[in-house]
Amino acid sequence: MLALNSSCVFFSLQLFGTIVWILVASTRIPLPLLQGWVMFVAVTAWFLSIVFLCVFLFGYANRIAVNWNQTDFLFHGATFVFYFGAFLLQAATTSLHHLPRKFNSTTHEKILADHEYNISIAASV
Repeated sequence: MLALNSSCVFFSLQLFGTIVWILVASTRIPLPLLQGWVMFVAVTAWFLSIVFLCVFLFGYANRIAVNWNQTDFLFHGATFVFYFGAFLLQAATTSLHHLPRKFNSTTHEKILADHEYNISIAASV
């Protein structure tokens, strides 16, 4: 039962991690340091959840003497902390959409265009 439950959780992590990855990658990167962390968290969590999914699906969980409940709890706790930090950084980037791209320029090009602003909101959520 634990393997089936964990598999469903890891499939959902795959799905939502891929969606975040696609949404962030589809926008212009006005603040590379902030959105670089978001991409790092999405890609790392996506990769580690694939590793855990393979461990459970191929039956390695029965062969490795590890407390899987504790390992699962620690993994999801760390993933929550990292995703929450990534959410804050992505939301901070989104909130700066109205600022001009170049402060000393006569053009009024925003950091995020309206379409990119909507994508950035979706990535934040």
